[in-house]
Amino acid sequence: MDIQPLLDHFNQLSAEEQTKEVYAHFGLAVYFGQALEQQLANMLIFDQLFQVKPETPAAYTAIFEEHAAAGQPADILAVAAQLAYQLSDEDRDELQRLLVSRRFLTDSYFKVHAQRLLQPELKSQIVADFVGFQNRCRQLHARLQHYQQQYVQRTGVAPELMQQTWATVVRDARRALGGAD
Repeated sequence: MDIQPLLDHFNQLSAEEQTKEVYAHFGLAVYFGQALEQQLANMLIFDQLFQVKPETPAAYTAIFEEHAAAGQPADILAVAAQLAYQLSDEDRDELQRLLVSRRFLTDSYFKVHAQRLLQPELKSQIVADFVGFQNRCRQLHARLQHYQQQYVQRTGVAPELMQQTWATVVRDARRALGGAD
């Protein structure tokens, strides 16, 4: 996606509107990063479910909780995805970079780049950073979907079984976390 038209529009806004736009793009960047991380967790959950074939609801829940928290370092998650889904080295590396970048965005971006927000001429760089990150997440998301499709074909797992398994995982996770069915 060409971001120049977006930046041209951004530069025509008032300072207050620009600040609102910065935070809107920040929210979108965080969202896309979280969506990518959740997609990865789902991929790893499915792989483990079909490798381990848990026999109890507690076993399903344990697999879900192991990956849903995303507490593992980005490099370990990326390597696990590469092994399970036969990601290319380039996609593994991009996945790792995006996971690290997402954590940086949420934890440190504004601490490190506070001066950009205070200087009107640098606000557009913040937007460019966030839009660039969003675009990279979108592109990798599409490639990961392709890997998932290849995985399903390679393993012969019926899509209906995947949906049924996921419904079971969600139900069991809700029970474990105290939610309703």
